[in-house]
Amino acid sequence: MLVCRNCQHLGEPYQEDLILPQPRPRAGIVRLSRIPVRRPAELPKEIQELEVAENFADIIRKRRMKLGMSQEDLANRVKTKLSIIQRIETGKIAPETRLCRELQHELKIKLLVPRKEAPAPKTAAPSEITLGDIIKIKGKPDEDSAN
Repeated sequence: MLVCRNCQHLGEPYQEDLILPQPRPRAGIVRLSRIPVRRPAELPKEIQELEVAENFADIIRKRRMKLGMSQEDLANRVKTKLSIIQRIETGKIAPETRLCRELQHELKIKLLVPRKEAPAPKTAAPSEITLGDIIKIKGKPDEDSAN
């Protein structure tokens, strides 16, 4: 951004990282730095390996009621909208990790559980005889025949 000398104290001078020749700014004009672009940070491994419990809606609703808290009270405590709490308790949406942690803290419950790996499909053993069943490796006697 190009600004006059009166406004230059409002920012920092911009510096290019490129080695290309830079045109000289006109007299009395200073270039301010750009706003840094935030890249989405990678989630820590412990968060990547956790997921929301399947019955999160029931867990949250029962614990909130046991504590005698209204949905509005809970929404204020976890700093979110009432409509979000209502949707979570009906199971329409799953809370994101940050909200899960807030809910866990306020309600003293466990919502994030280790991620379950999908079991690998079992392949049935072939019912017919294969070459491996017939061939015996030379030099290795059967244990049954050795005794």
